[in-house]
Amino acid sequence: MFIKLRTTTARRVALAGSTLLLAGGLVACGAGEKDGGASGDTSTDQVDAAAARAEQATAEFDDFPQVAPVAGAEALAGKTVWYVPLGTAAPILKAMGDGTSAALAHLDVDVHICDGKFVPTEVAKCLEQASTAGADAVVTSFVDYGLIPAAYDALVDKGIPVLLAGAVPSPDRPADAALAYDDTSVDHAKGVERTADAVIADSKGKANILFLGVTDSPALLKTADHAEKYYADECPGCTVTRIDTNTASLSKLASQVSAELIKNPDIDYIVGEIDESGAPAIAGIQSAGRDGKVKLASTNGNLDALQRIKADDTQIADTGLSPAFWGWRFADGIVRMMTGSEPSTTGAVVRLFTADNVGDLDLTPAGYATNEWYGEDGYQDLFLTAWGAR
Repeated sequence: MFIKLRTTTARRVALAGSTLLLAGGLVACGAGEKDGGASGDTSTDQVDAAAARAEQATAEFDDFPQVAPVAGAEALAGKTVWYVPLGTAAPILKAMGDGTSAALAHLDVDVHICDGKFVPTEVAKCLEQASTAGADAVVTSFVDYGLIPAAYDALVDKGIPVLLAGAVPSPDRPADAALAYDDTSVDHAKGVERTADAVIADSKGKANILFLGVTDSPALLKTADHAEKYYADECPGCTVTRIDTNTASLSKLASQVSAELIKNPDIDYIVGEIDESGAPAIAGIQSAGRDGKVKLASTNGNLDALQRIKADDTQIADTGLSPAFWGWRFADGIVRMMTGSEPSTTGAVVRLFTADNVGDLDLTPAGYATNEWYGEDGYQDLFLTAWGAR
């Protein structure tokens, strides 16, 4: 149970449904913090259930969702799609773009990637460039409508369909044939749940957790809130303290983590909503003199996180969501929009990584860019068959 909330103005704005809180200094690190004590004991049944879910999630993924047929995809040959991620410095966003490019290449559709650099004006500039260059369609990645509404509207006015991948639908701009959303928050929720299961099982339901949430977008804030609730429901014997930050302020996170560990020496787990918080978390652990006493877990499946697990370097678990699959899913969405139909959500490829299953993986950038960490890539045939490209 969370019994105290210290809220800054920035936190109140975020909870009120503000747009992306990103680079450009929209919020400072530590936009909010929650301190909570355990609300009871975690039952043996709850611990066993968490362990079972975690164990099941470590297996290679082969339960791919079905993909509905789409007519007219072959007519897209020669067209150009612009992929505009929030920032390519985030490995998962770059890998999603690579997946989108690989998928659309099967239809002879060219993909141009424009880096948003985690700066709203740069993202807007990319959309303007796409329009000027005569893009046939645009896919943005984790760029909410409310961040740059005028830039999105300008594309729509030019008759350029745009898919907001990874964005929560905006109440100010309902989806239609010209602008649609592919909300991935349900899939992110599955990811943080499996990471939580690993922590619950490892701690026997008694973890004292410092949770590092992210406020870069409403979707990420929603996921952090979901993780918080999941611990409360599934691990009443766990204690959770939450710090919120954004990717623009990660350089300040190590000092925050260190201060919290010094203030609360009972913390024995740090859980990051995203992998990008892992390196500053470890720096904070070292600064506080807590090496070997605090374990780390996080979500996204980044290369450095899995390398830490293999090296037995503080991190014990990481739930990955295949960026290669998501790239194909986003490609499917824009194919449907370009052929006059509605994009459909087609699930995610999720796998929990621990010391038991990372040993034989190709932990290189090349390995990360494919689906091989997660299992076979049979989903590609499903998409290609749906597009009439098989």
